[in-house]
Amino acid sequence: MKKTLVAILLLVLAVVSAACGKTAEDSTGAKNEDSSSGQMIKVITTAGGYPFNATNPSTNEIEGFMVDIVKEAAKRANVQTEFVTGEWNSLIPSLQSNKTDVIMDGMYITDERKKEINFTDPVFGFGEGLIVQEGDTKTASLEDLKGKTIGVQMGTSFKDMLEERSPELNLEIKTYQTLADLLKDIQAKRIDAALADKPAFTYMKSKNPNMTYRVVDEYVPTLAGEIGLGVSKENPELLEKLNQAIAEMKEDGTLTEIFENWGVEWDIK
Repeated sequence: MKKTLVAILLLVLAVVSAACGKTAEDSTGAKNEDSSSGQMIKVITTAGGYPFNATNPSTNEIEGFMVDIVKEAAKRANVQTEFVTGEWNSLIPSLQSNKTDVIMDGMYITDERKKEINFTDPVFGFGEGLIVQEGDTKTASLEDLKGKTIGVQMGTSFKDMLEERSPELNLEIKTYQTLADLLKDIQAKRIDAALADKPAFTYMKSKNPNMTYRVVDEYVPTLAGEIGLGVSKENPELLEKLNQAIAEMKEDGTLTEIFENWGVEWDIK
């Protein structure tokens, strides 16, 4: 897990090219060879950033704690995996059109999304995080950003929340396809703040202290939720297999080990 500063900077750049330049049909060639089954499932992700999932520029393989979870679950379900990348807004349509079989990303399980796809049992939980420009030592909440520009990824619950609060706070909202692009703009001071998955912000900062933004530790998240793997409503058999594997991983401590390897925490239920 230990990486040099140069390696981390390369990883950040790789996220940009991986997440922006791929579609659901673009494969990284990454396959899980641990399974003896002939069944292959195609897993789609934005590869949007560590520690969830990102493309390693040295190996061109997608890695992260969500990848480890899927690989282990697939092994126990006796299926093989092929990982492909796509933009956030393409994830659910890719399942509905049968181009892919599983969504692997930081996607909250919500009642609205459950109308479109099925989710496995939760595999992780987290809330949103707030970052600001490095020189901003006063901002502690959204209320402190009245009249300012804040960045957020498209298609997320965070974007919906900001749009609801924008009239009250007079926010200018700038949207991004990837976390990497968002981080570039906050460091270049093109935006005043950004809202996204807190584990991603804290992980990137811990691995590269020279990144010029401040994680607002005082910020209290309002959209904490849980994520699962997305599965098509037309594939209940796969959903059942994955749920069984996830239950086993929770019970025997494998899920906890994966979290520890990537420096994240979750109170497993």
